[in-house]
Amino acid sequence: MPAKRLSAADVSLPKMEPGFRSGGDIFTLSSHSRARKALEFGLNVTDSGFNIFVVGEDRSGRMTSTMNFLESFVEDEPPPSDWVYLNNFRRPHRPRPLPLPAGVGRRFRDRMIVLVRQIRESLSGAFGGDQYQSEVRAESEKLQQSVATEMDALRTEAQAVGLDVIQSQQGATVVPINAEGKPANLDEFSVEDQQRLQEAAKAIGEKLGAINRRAAREHGELGARVLQITRDTADTALDVQFDAVREEFSGYGGVVRWLVEMRNDVLENVHLFGKGDESETRRELPEDRYAINLFVDHSDDPNPGVLLEANPSYENLFGRMEYRPAEGGLYTDFTMLRAGSVHRANGGILALRAESLAQNPVSWEFLKGALRDGEIRIEEMQRNGAVPLAGAPRPKPVPLDLKVVIIGAPRWYYAFFSIDPEYQTYFKVKADIDADMDITPENVASYAALIRKFAHDHNEFEIDDDAVQRLIGMATRWAENREKLTARFEIVQDVILEAVELAIEAKSTTVTLDIVLQAVENRRRRNARVEDRMQESIADGQVMIATTGQTVGQINGLTVRDLGDHAFGGPARITARASAGRHGVINIERQVALGGPIQQKGVMVLQGFLSGRFARRFPLSFNCSITFEQNYGGVEGDSASLAEVLAILSDLAGLPLRQDLAITGSMNQRGDAQAIGGAHHKIEGFFRSCLENGGLNGEQGAVVPASNERNLILRDKVAEAVEAGQFHIWSVQTIDEAAELFMGLPAGELGADGRYPADTIYGRVQVELEAFDKALYERERWAGAE
Repeated sequence: MPAKRLSAADVSLPKMEPGFRSGGDIFTLSSHSRARKALEFGLNVTDSGFNIFVVGEDRSGRMTSTMNFLESFVEDEPPPSDWVYLNNFRRPHRPRPLPLPAGVGRRFRDRMIVLVRQIRESLSGAFGGDQYQSEVRAESEKLQQSVATEMDALRTEAQAVGLDVIQSQQGATVVPINAEGKPANLDEFSVEDQQRLQEAAKAIGEKLGAINRRAAREHGELGARVLQITRDTADTALDVQFDAVREEFSGYGGVVRWLVEMRNDVLENVHLFGKGDESETRRELPEDRYAINLFVDHSDDPNPGVLLEANPSYENLFGRMEYRPAEGGLYTDFTMLRAGSVHRANGGILALRAESLAQNPVSWEFLKGALRDGEIRIEEMQRNGAVPLAGAPRPKPVPLDLKVVIIGAPRWYYAFFSIDPEYQTYFKVKADIDADMDITPENVASYAALIRKFAHDHNEFEIDDDAVQRLIGMATRWAENREKLTARFEIVQDVILEAVELAIEAKSTTVTLDIVLQAVENRRRRNARVEDRMQESIADGQVMIATTGQTVGQINGLTVRDLGDHAFGGPARITARASAGRHGVINIERQVALGGPIQQKGVMVLQGFLSGRFARRFPLSFNCSITFEQNYGGVEGDSASLAEVLAILSDLAGLPLRQDLAITGSMNQRGDAQAIGGAHHKIEGFFRSCLENGGLNGEQGAVVPASNERNLILRDKVAEAVEAGQFHIWSVQTIDEAAELFMGLPAGELGADGRYPADTIYGRVQVELEAFDKALYERERWAGAE
């Protein structure tokens, strides 16, 4: 069967009627339908573990479209709870989290600021009032009067025996007195009086000690009574303020219970509301002790929203504890706890980029832990191994109610996440975005709607039908399949945005076909520097490529290079030189470590093909070196297998190969042509080489495997040359078809006698291989005889 010549219609940009559909949602495309259903399922399942991983190729809109979908899903949902951290008065190092309805947290915080100020004012007024002062004074005077009475009686008793009780720096002291009633030295008295006075002083001293002990005990009781008076006064003073706050937040049981605890704590720490000593720089202030840490505030949020954490470090995800310098050290308390994105997204959806999370493996481990335990803890990762900070709080964890959506490319999914044994436990839903979609009326209409929407979203531009049709056709080229549209819609969007800018320069409000064509050409020109230099090297003869004539053992293979922002193809000269020997095919690229493993596999496959065709009756007795001429950067892939085997067959048969043709394609050991990638880039590269290296002569063309026909969507200039008969595209199913096209003879069929006809390509190869084998046999026989 001869090679098939393709028409211009087979290789030109497909034209489809775009139709009209309003709106424009990327999830209406069939490429995203699988992912849409997975997202809907995962978001509706409330059980833990049904978190979602969205997998999509780069530029497929996986991030923007997923975020839009998630936001629309929660649009009508109520906002999640606020979270506040409260002082735990019984265990100050374990502050307690408390959920409150959205907006209540801020109101509660502000109300507490006012309450503390009101408490300070009320206590100041109550303790400065006449009633409090008189009660305290009365208790104090009562004690003083009792002690004074007892002391007066004791002095009278002492004076009756020549003694007195006086106040000194050491306190009350018993001393002897003279006839005038004044203190005197004991030496002034006779020995008998001294003995009498000492005995009397001892008795008076014991009574004085008893009075002092009773006074000290009653003074302590006075302190307790004053404290009770203070507490009762404060309790009365706080009634109005606390009753008002309790009434305001009566619907929130956690708040009411904490207010009861706070009131008791205020009564026990009334002294905190005093003026205090200014030198006490670390004295705790009521404004701090009774502050409300508004940890998460949703008062301005209409719905749960979708929180995207761009940098998922541990602190950004799980929060942190801040410090401030104090007395040469660091100080912190529960008011300096700061929420992470997991806290802020709690009750809603947290979105994470897969590549960012993979680069933070610690965060990934703690995220799994939070999903496992159902709670969010704040750990001080930066202080691991450091000396514990006295007084630093260990906040109680916040209960977790969260849907996590990780969004990333397949390479991250398979290289990092799916190989984690715990991954399937916590992410049971995979939303997989296809790389392309079938060309159906529904997909084409949705695609057109998206194109119009993107143009309209950018300065409200319109885009005409011809331009829409062109962009849809280009979507098949980017999909590299005439029967598919690419799902990498962001590439289309980039062209639209550039076309809109060109329309603005042209003072037009409509994007036309000409503007789209100009935008595409501008993109190619910006990114094609390497391609242009390569083609220049071919045109000026530095890289040796022939586009006319015939040569034995030399063929134009086709290669493709992808630089990320630009992919292009070009020809590469492949040569083969055969001789008698026992080594078979010698891959020069392999010998010098310039051939990749797939390229080496391809050469081994063609060795198997040659053995199957020609070594049924005698061994292959030849050496044949093959190489990519002027290649110094390495070769990978098996897409040159057809070209390599044609060069070998040509050199063995002594038949010249057409240099006005180029070929690409893989093959198997049976000689069947197999599909390869980048066929359209390769053809366009050779077309340009022909055009710029002497021009088109009507005979030149390119050959691809028949299975690649659907992948051919060529630029207009190439398609027009095919239409005009100036350039040709052939497809082949087997190596036989390609050999006949390049060498102009039948390939040949094996006869019953095990031989190919002499006037065929394979017949000539067989004769040459027999000659090699005979020569080697004779030489080895002679060598053995010697």
